[in-house]
Amino acid sequence: MLLVFLGLAMLFSSGAADNSLFSTRFIRQIISFIIALIGYLALSLFPYHKIQRYTPAIYTLGLIGLLIASQLGRVIRGTTSRLEIIGAQFQPSEFMKVAIVIALAWIFSKWSVNNFRGLLTSAVVVGIAAVLIILEPDMGMAALVLGAWLGLIIYLGLSWRLIGFITMTGIISSLGAWRWLFADYQKARVLIFIDPTRDPLGAGYNVMQSIVALGSGGLIGRGLGHGPQSQLQFLPEQHTDFIFASLGEELGFAGLSLLVALYVVLLWRVLRVTRNTEDPFGRYLAAGTFLILLIGFFVSAGMNMGLLPVTGIPLPLVSYGGSNLLSTFILLGIVQSVHLHNKWVRKPPLELTHFT
Repeated sequence: MLLVFLGLAMLFSSGAADNSLFSTRFIRQIISFIIALIGYLALSLFPYHKIQRYTPAIYTLGLIGLLIASQLGRVIRGTTSRLEIIGAQFQPSEFMKVAIVIALAWIFSKWSVNNFRGLLTSAVVVGIAAVLIILEPDMGMAALVLGAWLGLIIYLGLSWRLIGFITMTGIISSLGAWRWLFADYQKARVLIFIDPTRDPLGAGYNVMQSIVALGSGGLIGRGLGHGPQSQLQFLPEQHTDFIFASLGEELGFAGLSLLVALYVVLLWRVLRVTRNTEDPFGRYLAAGTFLILLIGFFVSAGMNMGLLPVTGIPLPLVSYGGSNLLSTFILLGIVQSVHLHNKWVRKPPLELTHFT
């Protein structure tokens, strides 16, 4: 809740630049928050183990959403990742990551990660979704779901030999993607990451302004609504991709410390659910959610500080965007359901040999 309120505070601050008390983005985010909170409460009360029977349908619906977006989606900044429904934009790839977490938990609760069938099935499930997301193109979201898959199989104890093979395959695939799939602006982002001064007024402009905004915040910041980089709009996308830098400028190191502390508490609580759940399906749901949040936070913060290439991944719970907010609350609602209902999952009886 506090992370969401931090994001709302930054959206409220951005309204100062438009000389309006409540901006349209602020009102839309409030509405999205209310819808997301209702979804969270409903899912937390729904027994999570019943989701297993709907897993194939959930995954199929996610793929259908991606296919529809690729054909009917609006082209925004060169990508076709959003659908417009009754005046509201809907991003299917955000909900695909929810489907991926559920599908991976379902697969690995049936087969061990070191079972060839289980590993291959998980790779195919993630690979199909990643290819469709890359074709939008949305490299950031594709990297997020692939990173979550890799993190989960490491967590489940896949042999390091296989991890090394998968890593080499990923590197070779990335080189192929650079040659045939990456758009010119995506290549420019990687080159700018290597040398930020290469094009400071073009492809490197966003990163340079983000670093300036972060550095100018100092210890306690310039004050809410008083950040020149954000208010004068030198910092592009300060409400989505670069909200971390905008927050650092206006609330300073103290504000960023609060942000990090809140994420640590949230991730710690999700990790506790993972450790305290004996049911494999519930444990893997919590582990997948933990990885999605962790990777999303580190990639978003890293690109704001110039430590990672700009990928367009929003800061979970903080960045503006109804789809991202709702999908994150769905995942957290499922984790809360695991916390509440894991003790009611029926366990098989002990073997007679355990008594002798």
